[in-house]
Amino acid sequence: MGIVLTYFPIMGAAERVRLALWLGEIDFEDVRIPQVEWAALKGQTPFGQLPVMSIDGGPYIAQSNAMLQYIGTLATKLCPAHQFLKVQEAIGLVDDFERAFRPCVGLALEPEKSGYGIAPVSLSFTKGSPELLEIIKALREAFLLNEMPKYCGFFSAIIESSGGPFLCGPAPTLADCCLAPVLERYTLGYIDHIPKEALDAYPTMKLYLEAFKSLPQVVAYEQSKS
Repeated sequence: MGIVLTYFPIMGAAERVRLALWLGEIDFEDVRIPQVEWAALKGQTPFGQLPVMSIDGGPYIAQSNAMLQYIGTLATKLCPAHQFLKVQEAIGLVDDFERAFRPCVGLALEPEKSGYGIAPVSLSFTKGSPELLEIIKALREAFLLNEMPKYCGFFSAIIESSGGPFLCGPAPTLADCCLAPVLERYTLGYIDHIPKEALDAYPTMKLYLEAFKSLPQVVAYEQSKS
C-alpha cells in the first residue's frame, strides 16, 4: 500500500513532506481533503491535526518533521550522514522563521485565541473589524521590516558558506524542502500586506528559490498539480 500523505488542498505544513517525497523519488499517494471532510477525520488523527502519514496501511503518524526524518532514512541523499547536523540546524532555523510569521497569520485566522472578538475584552475587535485589520497590517509590516531581513540574512550566509546553490551545498536536502515553500509563499501575492516582490531585496534568496524550483523533480511535481 505504500505511503499515504493526507492534508488539505494547500501548501501549508505538508508541503515540505511532499517535496521531500518527490525529491527522494518515493512513490506516495497525495490525499488532499476539502475542509468539509475534516471534522469526520479529525478524531482518527493522533493529535487532532493534519498532515498525517500512513505507511503500508498502518496507523496515522503526525508531525511533519517526524515524516521528514523518516523520508531521510529512505532517501539518504536528502540527509547525508556527513551533513546531518547542518541539515538539522537549517531545518530548525526555517522553523524559527515560520514562528516569527505565525502571529501575522494566527491573529487573522483565529482572533478569538488572542482575546479579540470575545466579550468582555472588547466587542469591537471581531473578524474583519477595522481595528483588528490595522493590527494585522502593522504586524505584517513589522515582519517585513525586521524578521524578513534577519532570516534572509542568516540563510544567505549559510548558502554562501556552503557554496550553494542550496543550503548544504550543490545538492538539495531536507532543509531545502522546508525553506523553499516558505520563501515561495512570500512571492505569490496572496497575503495581505506581503507584496509579491518581498524577496526582491534579497538576491541570494531569489536565486536560491529559482534553483530549487528548477530541479527536475520539483518541475515534475508542479506539473502533476495541473
